[in-house]
Amino acid sequence: MRKFTFFLSMFLFVTMSIIAQQFNYTDVAGKAGFNLIDSKPESVTVRYALPSFSLEDQMLHGTVMKYINLPGTFLFNDEGMPNLPGKGKYIAIPHGSSPKYRITAQQTEIIQNVDIVPAPGIPLDNDTRPVEYVKNMQVYSRNALYPDSPVLISEVTQVRGVDAVILGITPFQYNPVTKDLVVYKNIEVELTFEGGNGQFGNNEFRSLWWDPILEDNLLNYSSLPLIDYNARFQSFGKGPVLGECEYIILSPTGPDYLLWADSICKFRTEQGIITKVFSIDEVGGNTVAAIETFIDSAYNTWTIKPVACLILGDYGTDGTKNIISRLHAHPEGYPNYASDNKFADVTGDELPDIVFSRITANDALQLQIMVTKFMDYERNPPTNPHFYDKPITSLGWQTSRWFQLCSEIVGVISPKFKANIRDVLMKFMKERPAQSGQQLPIPIPSWIISDLPGLIIFPNPQIH
Repeated sequence: MRKFTFFLSMFLFVTMSIIAQQFNYTDVAGKAGFNLIDSKPESVTVRYALPSFSLEDQMLHGTVMKYINLPGTFLFNDEGMPNLPGKGKYIAIPHGSSPKYRITAQQTEIIQNVDIVPAPGIPLDNDTRPVEYVKNMQVYSRNALYPDSPVLISEVTQVRGVDAVILGITPFQYNPVTKDLVVYKNIEVELTFEGGNGQFGNNEFRSLWWDPILEDNLLNYSSLPLIDYNARFQSFGKGPVLGECEYIILSPTGPDYLLWADSICKFRTEQGIITKVFSIDEVGGNTVAAIETFIDSAYNTWTIKPVACLILGDYGTDGTKNIISRLHAHPEGYPNYASDNKFADVTGDELPDIVFSRITANDALQLQIMVTKFMDYERNPPTNPHFYDKPITSLGWQTSRWFQLCSEIVGVISPKFKANIRDVLMKFMKERPAQSGQQLPIPIPSWIISDLPGLIIFPNPQIH
């Protein structure tokens, strides 16, 4: 209950606050957020623009303090620190290099006599205490700007074979003693790359199917070399790549599963995706260690680097109809939960290097329903614009945890869908007054189907 109330109160506070000071800067260059100004083999130059934000009142222990509302930023700062919002963006760097940054230009404004609220701790589900906003006095008692620098770069990581760092920018600094808030309307940062081989990314791991993910996440994606994927595809037919593929289908040994796996394999092959089926026995058995070893070996040693893996079958130890997964202990004592991300994470940074999915069918009938459904959808995608313009979420009524809130917020954070989902939700809530702890299934009212034809329904199951 506490977590639900906490997120709901904070969300309503951020989006519906009436008492607010709005700051708009017409002299700010570029679009809001990160702008790539220059990209060279030895450096990149990035400008962060802050065209607007607001200071909103928040009552804390009888004192009116200020909360900084930066559009598009929802996460809090570290607990107890001045709650200054910031953002980050991946920057590709040459393989083996070390990035160094320097601020080359900045445009600032100082707002005086501002009492910035401390960041709260994010409560656990089973924590029933009131939400606490406690100042870290080591920071709040220091006559100095926090943070020390508005710019931060992370340790080097990899995104599908591309060395990268996260460039973090907090466009504010705050002195808790003088109560001066420094606002960075524009800040320009140059990252220089020391050492390395000058190559952005390992071309062996580049993929037609992964490039859109890299393009969405890497600010300087244009630094990566162009790949002739058609020529690469043609070359696969000329070399010794027997048993290798882009799309792995991992199947139980039961005949129904192998038949449907073969149908999916043919379907993907017709789409131009190099696909192969591997039974659980062929990868060494239905154990976490065997599956992980198989996937890691394929990623590191195959000429054709696997792009994705479909696990056909629900979690379980019966290799004729199930495929095992790694169980993780819940930090707060809830039952252990299963996750396939350990298989997807080859490099050990807890981020997937291979796209993993699972069709959780437990028998032949479920296989038929699930497989034919996605095939029909891909062969005949909906053409009615209402299908894309008027989505709706489905949720279980839950006052004790936050699954319901996640579904409700989907429409609010997307302006295109805001009115549709909000109106549907409010009408549904009026018709279905809830009692504490009430759970679905609740029938979908007929007016939803009639009022919003051609829907996308996003179910929000209570899973980890």
